[in-house]
Order: sequence, then structure tokens, then C-alpha cells
Amino acid sequence: METIDIWRGKPAKDADGNTIQEPLVKIGSLQALVAPITTPETPTETSPGVAHAYTLYVRSQQPTGVTATDLIGVRGERLPVDGDPAVWVDRQGRHVGDVITVKRRE
Repeated sequence: METIDIWRGKPAKDADGNTIQEPLVKIGSLQALVAPITTPETPTETSPGVAHAYTLYVRSQQPTGVTATDLIGVRGERLPVDGDPAVWVDRQGRHVGDVITVKRRE
């Protein structure tokens, strides 16, 4: 198990009334199993095609509250959540935890 940190910016309004994100603040930490993901990325003129990605397995009695707009601090990097976290349930339908994928492309 590794400690992961959840970072979130609160929504706010700018002078023109547009929704913006305030600076990120750490809202909590969780224990998770961290599994690296290997994904082939096609190199482009602006990217060497490198992806840093992990699947995070968080055991918890209740949903973690992680959202698709959060950043997760894992192994020294802050990576964006890739899609909505999945709910992990057992065969009886009881909540076991959440499965979160984080990914950053370079």
C-alpha cells in the first residue's frame, strides 16, 4: 500500500463571470495499491509519446469522493484523473472501494 494525495481546485468566478479554478489544495490522503499501466502512445511533433499512468485500487467502506477533475499525487508526481473513478463491488454488491486511473501524456 502506498499513500496517495488528492489535490483539488475550488471553482470560482473571474471578473467577467467565467468559471475558473482556484489554486490547488490538498484535500486528503488515501492508502492505495498502485499498478503501473503501459500504454502505447504515438509520438507527434510536440510530444515524444510518453505516458505516465497508474491504476489505483483504494479499499474503502464508502466512496472516496475523488472526481474526474482532481489531481492525484502518486510516486512523486501529480497526475490528472483519467475519467470517472469506477466503483469496486464484491459478488454480493457491497462496496469494496474505488478504482482510479491517472494518466499524463508528454
